[in-house]
Amino acid sequence: MKKSKIWIRLCVHLLLFITLGVHSSKFDVNPVTDDISRLSILRQNIPKDYKIPVHYIPKEEGGMCWVKLNVFYLEESLQDLAHKFGNISSNRKDISIFIQMLQELRLNMGSVEPIMYDFECHYREERWQTARYFDFVKDFLIAAQNREDSDDCDPPPCPTTPYTVTEEYLKASPTSSSKGSDCPTGCNPLPNKEARFLPEVVERSLLSLLFIPLLALVFLLVWKVRSRRNEEDTQQNPEAGEHFTGTEWTAPPVDEPSEKNKLNVI
Repeated sequence: MKKSKIWIRLCVHLLLFITLGVHSSKFDVNPVTDDISRLSILRQNIPKDYKIPVHYIPKEEGGMCWVKLNVFYLEESLQDLAHKFGNISSNRKDISIFIQMLQELRLNMGSVEPIMYDFECHYREERWQTARYFDFVKDFLIAAQNREDSDDCDPPPCPTTPYTVTEEYLKASPTSSSKGSDCPTGCNPLPNKEARFLPEVVERSLLSLLFIPLLALVFLLVWKVRSRRNEEDTQQNPEAGEHFTGTEWTAPPVDEPSEKNKLNVI
């Protein structure tokens, strides 16, 4: 009897553990926790005039699929923002918390690529100031908490003319990103186009300058080879001359008339 009671208790505890685990996993889908208060801290730490790139769809166009349509690009935007800070920065740690929340939310949603493809022509690219950016993040998290999403959404017709709102994205002055006031402490400012172009020109000039010593080295090698050949030729010619003169010296001398022959002739 004791053994049977023990087994019954074990089975009951196991069933309770399984049901509680499934129930808690369902509640994990909710990404909004007490950590949402960190948004105000991030807003204070990042300068107000700092421009943050955003790829999004407005609520009036996304409808009930607004959360699904923005979860991927919002996660990508936060990752880019986190990379602007150092590894030990508190801002990066706070941003990584929201990135993890969005990753869990996206995984529980399943595949969002088909619906993103349907709404592809409605996405906009802009640069927002810090306050507007984190207001957007807060609205997104609240909408995800309230489960304001649906699997069945019909995209509105694509616009015939490009959005004029993208001018805000283009109006972001490149000089503002180079100033120290636009980027917080421990933050790497966005790269400037001129700064990108300058290293390319320098690289090309350096590559062109490398050809000069290479050509000089080639000419030096050619001159060295030719000089060695000339030395070998000059060494071979004197040896041939010595053999020729040696034959002349070894030739028998012509007989000269002796004194007796001279007297006989006289």
